[in-house]
Amino acid sequence: MFKFLSKAAGVFGYVVQYGCLTHCTFEYLGDFVVCVGPSMEPTLHTNNILITDHITPRLNHLQRGDIIIAKSPTNPLQHVCKRIVGLPGDRIMTKASFNLNPLSNSYTIHTSVVPGRNSDSAAADQKLRQKVDFVSGSVDASSDDGGVELVEEHPAHPEIRTSIVTVPRGHLWIEGDNVQNSSDSRNYGPVPIGLVKSKAICRIWPVTQFQVFA
Repeated sequence: MFKFLSKAAGVFGYVVQYGCLTHCTFEYLGDFVVCVGPSMEPTLHTNNILITDHITPRLNHLQRGDIIIAKSPTNPLQHVCKRIVGLPGDRIMTKASFNLNPLSNSYTIHTSVVPGRNSDSAAADQKLRQKVDFVSGSVDASSDDGGVELVEEHPAHPEIRTSIVTVPRGHLWIEGDNVQNSSDSRNYGPVPIGLVKSKAICRIWPVTQFQVFA
């Protein structure tokens, strides 16, 4: 009986050790994420499996173009998978346009980005050129503290407007690649960096669609 209890205690000890190791790995280093929903199509699809990195957000080494997993700012119990479009100090021009039929009251908000004065990255900006068009000319971010400037408003539809948002310190502007079917910063504004849980490193499933994200 004593030997049995001793072996059981030993096995339990190993289980606890490996459990702690697994928890620490998934909590502080990285984990697996299963994608759900259409907001990142065509880049990612439902049931795609990603390996994500928890270290990069903790070190604040996020860049434009990175795909991140974050707590939803509207529901902390849910997570969202989006792409970083704007960094602190960047100016985001949002412009809404009707989808095909103005009478349907369906519209899409499109964005353009002017990098802030602290932008260090021609390479990072290049990642973004395929996703958004840069605003013509050079517009410098006058403040890192955020703010919204209304540029134009549709007289019959106040929700159809053009505005410029300065991403405040400690925040990111995130969007889904599927601009017509994504709830993101165009709806709820800049997101605190503290909500970012991890950065996507690669897609491992389906195997035939394996991809490393730069």
